[in-house]
Amino acid sequence: MQNLQQKSEILCHPATADEGMVGNLGSAVCVGEAGCSRGVARKTLLWDGARYLFQGALDEEFRTVLLLMAIRMFDVPAHFRIILTSIGFLSLIFTPLTQQLASRSRWNNMQVSALYFALMGVAFLGAAFATSWAIFFFFVAVARICDKQQIPLMLSVYADNYARRERGFRVGTALACMPIGGIIFSQFAGYFLDKNPNHFCYLALLASFLALGCALCFLKIPARKVVAEDYPSLWDNFKLLAKDRLFTWILLFYSFVAIANQMTLPLRVEYLANHKRSLDISYGTILAIFAVIQPLAGVLSGPLWGKLYDRVSLVTMRQCVTACFLVGIPLFFATDDINMIYLASILLGIGRSGGVIFWSLWVAGVAPRRELGEYMSVNTAVMGLRDALTPILGYFLMIYAGPMAVGVTAFLLLVLSMLGFEFIHGRSAYRERMAAAGQ
Repeated sequence: MQNLQQKSEILCHPATADEGMVGNLGSAVCVGEAGCSRGVARKTLLWDGARYLFQGALDEEFRTVLLLMAIRMFDVPAHFRIILTSIGFLSLIFTPLTQQLASRSRWNNMQVSALYFALMGVAFLGAAFATSWAIFFFFVAVARICDKQQIPLMLSVYADNYARRERGFRVGTALACMPIGGIIFSQFAGYFLDKNPNHFCYLALLASFLALGCALCFLKIPARKVVAEDYPSLWDNFKLLAKDRLFTWILLFYSFVAIANQMTLPLRVEYLANHKRSLDISYGTILAIFAVIQPLAGVLSGPLWGKLYDRVSLVTMRQCVTACFLVGIPLFFATDDINMIYLASILLGIGRSGGVIFWSLWVAGVAPRRELGEYMSVNTAVMGLRDALTPILGYFLMIYAGPMAVGVTAFLLLVLSMLGFEFIHGRSAYRERMAAAGQ
């Protein structure tokens, strides 16, 4: 990892010299911070936003349509449905391995990403024409795994194509397209299924085209290939947890926030749907809170979070995001006033938007430029393990200790995270790393 050399073998799309690009055999690359031209940044933002639009729709497909197909069309056994829901997160544990394999190929990160989504398109096509639950299960599992393996591949592209002073804003703007795609798809899918209640396969076929649309968008994003003369062993990436203590501390305290948020997600639905708590709320209102209000709060706040990321330190950004959850989660459960629940939902939507931006970019602030892929793959692997185990922890607490225990545990984890990041902020290693990164 230490002797990576940026060679002249560049695998990306043509661009003219006036865009600040250096041409080589019909291809181009953004050279250094000064070379991150407006043209390259605009092209990256355009196609990244387009692929997030498609990907937002695909996420809704995973959450709703495929689950309905598993239940109503194929009667997939309950334990296999649980596996189908968690297999994508579990596969993230192997991202350090797949990242190493991608690095050893002749393809750049965007070409590898396009390959993943092309395979997803084929998998959705297979699911649309599946004749048994076992075949359906196989193709959906492949689609979920491919969807997650792409995650760590974008960070190096952001670092190469966006100047540090505008990286957060541009990433936040692109990410804002994701909930828009989800809202559009969910409205269309709901209308279609109301008219054609037994034609789920057509929505799976549509997902195949959406995945191919993502693949084409990835191919349009300028990217370069970094070639190494000597590769570490396939599992060497995990050694970064012992080698870089600052990285490990940030990863740990960030995980506390993620666990606290995810533990309370099912409780929020249960709380609103439980009429015994004096909350006589219609199902339409519940769906509006989770499918419209929170995503719209994320859409509107995404660029603002990006601007904040560009102007403050990592710890300040993280504390602002955590504060949204620290206020939003207790407020959501502490009131019977629907207007206060709306306010809490907005805060949670804003917090989630800032959290996604932070997660997407924080590694670039602490990792050496040449090892971004390795660091991000470890970050993604930890996220996969965490997201697979958190629902189990949440339901265990809810069953054996009650909903209050889940809420109190989540609140304490948030407080512990804020204290942990204050500890990190006082460390000289953190200040030196931020100074080196220009933050």
